[in-house]
Amino acid sequence: MTKLCKELLQTTLKSFRRACASTDQITNNPSGSLVKELQTLPETRLPLIDQLLIRRFENARTRGLIATRQENFSAAERFFAVARMPLQRYEFSAEGSLLYKSYLCQAEAYLDYRRGDFEQARSRTFEALAIDIALEEEHGYEPLVLHRIQLVHNLVRIDARCMHLERAIELACQILNYLDGELELLPIPGSWGYERVKRQSPELVAAMFAQVTNEIAIILAGRNRQLACDLFVVACSHLQLQANSSSHYHSRAHAWLLVKQAFVNNDVAAFLELASYFLGEGRSDTPLLWYATVIDLVALCDELDLPDSRLLKQEVANKAATWEYLPRKFYYLLCNSVNTEMIQQPDTFNNPKPGKVLST
Repeated sequence: MTKLCKELLQTTLKSFRRACASTDQITNNPSGSLVKELQTLPETRLPLIDQLLIRRFENARTRGLIATRQENFSAAERFFAVARMPLQRYEFSAEGSLLYKSYLCQAEAYLDYRRGDFEQARSRTFEALAIDIALEEEHGYEPLVLHRIQLVHNLVRIDARCMHLERAIELACQILNYLDGELELLPIPGSWGYERVKRQSPELVAAMFAQVTNEIAIILAGRNRQLACDLFVVACSHLQLQANSSSHYHSRAHAWLLVKQAFVNNDVAAFLELASYFLGEGRSDTPLLWYATVIDLVALCDELDLPDSRLLKQEVANKAATWEYLPRKFYYLLCNSVNTEMIQQPDTFNNPKPGKVLST
């Protein structure tokens, strides 16, 4: 077994080096295309006065989000209060008011989430969900079904922060099954029929699938093996993980799930084989899943404690300082696992810009 591990570690190291040497552009946000599409809705659907109001006050909402990310919560409250002014003055049309309020509720829910008021975050999220349903059913905003799924994903994040880990994993997997057509409805109030998803762009659906898979990776990262195994049992009770999956649009995210399954099952040979292939394909479209695989690889290297595993850990330490879009949790996990003197915190971590670092 030691000889096999040595060979597999050497192969994995080559894959890791090849990926790090790649010049492929890293995608910072798997749902970026969805965000862009949603941002165009006011321009295509709303009367001019509504569009002008959104342009005037959107800056306040954006600055509130930035202040929230920087944990300047008092400033965020002030910006969001300004952003609410047109709603309080009843300056929007009925349709414009709904659309604007949905986006603002989501932003304010993020503030609640970051400062630990999880019940309020959940309440605002359900408010945004109800608004989206009205926009879909009364005004024909079909793309908002993906925005609703994004809001349900936010409920997963809230559950995870509240340490309701099994519930978070279960809901995340239900979203994945819904996106794949294996589940007709989500366990959240509202109209969900899968035909709504079928009418969406496959690229946008794939982006949402990757985004939710990222959340599973964040929840499982750094957990002790037994807890990770127990949580993955919950995932497997909902997902059908097979090497020849019919999930054509989500192959990269599905491949990561198979890598993680091998890791939590302590199948060293299978994990190294799958991880080597996964890492070798690069970070470009799923950077967070790539980093999650590296974290598991480093954890395995600790357990094996072989010369080749120590070399691989050193390589990770040397390269990690250059990585963009590294989640805060992943950064600390790497610092705790490898020689922390070798890792310098990247500028994007110290001075985060919207969309530059994948926050958790």
